[in-house]
Amino acid sequence: MVLLQRGDGRILAVRHNDKSKTSANQVTVIGGKLEEDEFLDEGALRELHEETGVRVAASDLEICQTVHYRGPDGVRVIGAVFTAQRWQGEPRNAETDKHEAILWIDPGNPPTDCHPYTRKVLANFMAGHLHGNITVAASGDGT
Repeated sequence: MVLLQRGDGRILAVRHNDKSKTSANQVTVIGGKLEEDEFLDEGALRELHEETGVRVAASDLEICQTVHYRGPDGVRVIGAVFTAQRWQGEPRNAETDKHEAILWIDPGNPPTDCHPYTRKVLANFMAGHLHGNITVAASGDGT
């Protein structure tokens, strides 16, 4: 995941369309899964460019959090969350087949339709936590 942060503190996010299998009609931050032979930072930079069209220099990417996530299906994933304050290009919805829009959100007060996983990542970020265990129950509530 990448928390692309503007000078006013807002974080770039995407609103998924109704076709998403894991976050239909919900807001998430930029992120995804690694491709074969990718390092964490490479995958983060690729996902950021694929989803928003912007580029961040590897030297401007900073790790800010690791998360251990357990979803409602019981599957566990370990994730890395990066932050960046500098980028090249104007953010846009570069995956119109997956996302309805991009938006700049307040990490301290995310939208009500923010995915529970993203909501917890943002809460950890705001609190300065470098690690978080996140469970999303079948009800969709994050703990």
